[in-house]
Amino acid sequence: MNETTAVNVKGEEAEKSKPKSKQRLPRGRVTLFPNWCKGCELCVTFCPTQVLAQGPNARVIVAHPEKCTACRWCELHCPDFAIFVTDIESEKSDEVEESKEKTQ
Repeated sequence: MNETTAVNVKGEEAEKSKPKSKQRLPRGRVTLFPNWCKGCELCVTFCPTQVLAQGPNARVIVAHPEKCTACRWCELHCPDFAIFVTDIESEKSDEVEESKEKTQ
């Protein structure tokens, strides 16, 4: 049987692509103070992952918390300081810490 190898334009063997591991994005937890929010929608309009949405009474709600990447755009641009974001540690780092505790 003939074995074929991928060759690039220059005639050199192309590197075999390795399966790329999925890189985890940073995660954040959005906390919103609804009484402070005036409903300007800056955070809703510019959130890169659409975490926030317009809710009842023209107030903002955290519609998709699992999408938050902790970019803090909402926190930095809220004119009423009605939003803050806290970092969530990744599951992988939690597992590493647990294994370190077990070995000690």
